[in-house]
Amino acid sequence: MAHPTQAFPKGFYDINEASATATESFYAITCYGVGNIEVQGGGRFEFVDVSELADNAAAAKYIDPLTGAPFTAKSVAEDADHGDGFYEKIPSEFTTITMAVGQTVYGSFTSVKATSGQMLAYYK
Repeated sequence: MAHPTQAFPKGFYDINEASATATESFYAITCYGVGNIEVQGGGRFEFVDVSELADNAAAAKYIDPLTGAPFTAKSVAEDADHGDGFYEKIPSEFTTITMAVGQTVYGSFTSVKATSGQMLAYYK
């Protein structure tokens, strides 16, 4: 088991809408001024109504759980083996999260940007 000090953050970024996009290996983001953040990284799942995907490019932003690769076409996402549900977003796509004061989100983020509000992003 690792020593408890290994669980402490090595540092943090104070991020607001005037800040540039921060890139590190972030594991937690805490809000202290209500707003929205955009994050990139692996392991982010979203509920997708596949009938509302605009085109093949929109479908390719999500990973097909049967192949482990991005969907090749909207029609594949709409077939009987898939349909509406939670799908992992590809790591290069941004996800917007609305944050309330005091809220903390955890994950493995490679990039964090505040479009409004104020956040502390902790890195390993």
